[in-house]
Amino acid sequence: MKTKFKYISIIFALMIVANIACTDYLLEDNKTGATEEVIYSTKSGLDGLLASSYSYLRGWYGKEAAYGLSEGGTDIWLTGYDNRQKVLIDYSGITPEVATSSRETMNACFDEYWELFYTAVNTCNTGIKYVEEATSLILSEADKTAYIGELKALRAFYYWHLVETWGPVQINREPVSSASTIAHRDTEEDVYAFILEDIDDAIVRLAGKTSKTGHINLWAAKALRARFLLYKASKFNDNQAYLGAAAEAEEVIGSSGLSFFTNYSDCWKGTYENGLSNKEVVWWIDYSDVLENNILPKRLKLDANGAQMTWSQMILRNAANTIGGNAAHLMFVGVWNSVPATSAILKRTDTEANKNITYKSVVYNAGTSYQAYSKGFTRFVPSGYLLDLFNSATDQRYQASFRDVYYVAPAFTTAFSGGIAPPSGYALMRDTALYLSRTTVTASQIARAATRYVLFSRTDVANPLVYPLYQDAAGTLPTIATGTTGNENYKGNRMYIQLKKFDDLNGSIIRDLGSRDAFVIRLSELYLIAAEGYMMSGQSGPAITKLNALRNARAIAGKSNVLSPAEETQVGGKDINVILDERARELCGEQQRWFDLKRTGKLVERIKMYNGSAKDNIQSFHTLRPIPTPQLDAITNRTSGPDPNGFWQNTGY
Repeated sequence: MKTKFKYISIIFALMIVANIACTDYLLEDNKTGATEEVIYSTKSGLDGLLASSYSYLRGWYGKEAAYGLSEGGTDIWLTGYDNRQKVLIDYSGITPEVATSSRETMNACFDEYWELFYTAVNTCNTGIKYVEEATSLILSEADKTAYIGELKALRAFYYWHLVETWGPVQINREPVSSASTIAHRDTEEDVYAFILEDIDDAIVRLAGKTSKTGHINLWAAKALRARFLLYKASKFNDNQAYLGAAAEAEEVIGSSGLSFFTNYSDCWKGTYENGLSNKEVVWWIDYSDVLENNILPKRLKLDANGAQMTWSQMILRNAANTIGGNAAHLMFVGVWNSVPATSAILKRTDTEANKNITYKSVVYNAGTSYQAYSKGFTRFVPSGYLLDLFNSATDQRYQASFRDVYYVAPAFTTAFSGGIAPPSGYALMRDTALYLSRTTVTASQIARAATRYVLFSRTDVANPLVYPLYQDAAGTLPTIATGTTGNENYKGNRMYIQLKKFDDLNGSIIRDLGSRDAFVIRLSELYLIAAEGYMMSGQSGPAITKLNALRNARAIAGKSNVLSPAEETQVGGKDINVILDERARELCGEQQRWFDLKRTGKLVERIKMYNGSAKDNIQSFHTLRPIPTPQLDAITNRTSGPDPNGFWQNTGY
């Protein structure tokens, strides 16, 4: 089922959008062609149309460009050496222009995502139209009800991305099939009303769909509603929405049948990387083991020569779009294979041949030992703030989420124990090759590491064999490499503590694209939503109970991991920081952080506190992204500012 779901999605997505012009995503004009009428008069056609409505999610979840927009430029991630969206995540030069190919000036794929989300909305609208028109000979009433429920939930989800990225956006309720030069921007209040109208209808229609399949079921729809209500509550200071978010989250917690793993690390193990088998996952984006089945639908836009354009390589990672997959495992990794002291024995095994590593004229087979380490593309470095959030004495989540130790392959452990000399200067090296300390190392740690493994410290300790990760004790800036060779690879923006949640373990070699499903909503988020809803509506008791329930689920066996008295006081005072801290511990890297900071009004404040490369650049207008230039150039009713009859650029761009 999983493979078939992906394959048909591409075929039908191309069929429904083939005749829409490049910038015509906003017109509300329900015209259809003879080809559509034929295709969607069969059940297989409608099944394909439903599947195609999901396919665009793979353009956002698990993709580099989207990580820049959802995790980059926040309090928990700093800028890696070769990050291709520096002007975005440092807020140093964000523009509405189409992205360039220059690494230092690569923009944020605004044009691609504007197109992608509106094309996805159009796909949903087309699906709703044809499912509603289907006779009983094509679809049973039960199927019609469920299909429309899924399509409306998806449409709401796509609009959530649009409104949270760009603010006021045009609502399209019908399929678009012809060009227009007139566009409008509906208010955020109206967009949220539309989103909630869709998800409310979806919940009614999906009442009988409670099993996990990869499609949106009742519990996924309810979880989405809880998230939407929380965002509405934050945005508009809506007490009823806070209460509604908490109530909806409680229902999913109590009735969905989902539960926590005893060991938090199990949530991220390869055994449970498929959302279907993971008991903490409410809903996920399905990635097939057959990477050819994960390709994205083609773009609609044409270039100056009339040729169909392709998606940015920050979205595809495969120029020909012949394979697709999840690239999350590439985003948070340092150059572990390039650290000079150990580069002879720590190698990227990205082909079967490269598993054979020649060391001192002897060939050793690394097997799959290095597969989890992934390729070091140095995109996102953890901030000191993020690393400091975890109490390793009581909480499982630091060790389960981060990699601070790198081991040599067992073949080398055997060789070094058998008399083969380890790398120069590390005569006592056996299994451990690298250790990165999130705190400033002590004299005893330095003594322990001497001649055993390469040691990295939080800050400089004036020892030439101990390498500082950060320039300051707070960890707001990594140490900066100016190149990619030799000792530059000891610097903190090249080698750093790795987020390992998304390790790609399904296969035998290190890959650019993986098949791990992208988890959109996990059970823990519902606890966090409920806690915030209770707290902000003045119910500190239930809020504390919910936070402690989550923290106890993540506690080290036999340890108390509940809120401190100071944190309980924060909850009583409606201090959103206690929620943001907990969300960072639980959800770091899961494509929500930028949106969390924005909705809580903490984006600018926290960037200035915790992100040294962005703190001098960020301004209040950065809470919205710029409308892409191609969209603005395509309309004739552009205005200089908000106007119910016009279409305008967001302030500051």
